[in-house]
Amino acid sequence: MAMPKEKTLTAMSELLRTLRYNSRKHTCPSALQVEVLLQVAVKPRTYEELEALTNTKNGSIARVVERMTPRIGENGLMKPDLHLLNRKNVQTAKVGATKYKVSLSKTGEELMKQVGLFSSTGM
Repeated sequence: MAMPKEKTLTAMSELLRTLRYNSRKHTCPSALQVEVLLQVAVKPRTYEELEALTNTKNGSIARVVERMTPRIGENGLMKPDLHLLNRKNVQTAKVGATKYKVSLSKTGEELMKQVGLFSSTGM
């Protein structure tokens, strides 16, 4: 069932407002951040899938995911402004290759439900 355009615009507006409000110094989220978040809301995705869907390079995808995912850095656990995504290692046949799958965190699911862009079966 397709959403009416007005409802979609209202939901997107609410999503952007929430992301901007909860970002460091109220900075505007990048279009790529929003696009990745929406693609992952449909279903969990690998970096390769996100590259193809967004027509963006792996490094850009990694930076976007890093801004929304807790990670271990040089100074210990680094938490994002909003923990919206989870990143997990996926087993690959290639030795030494690391492949990641990105999914919505509980906070990400709640945010998407709140703005009307997510259900238990995906977008």
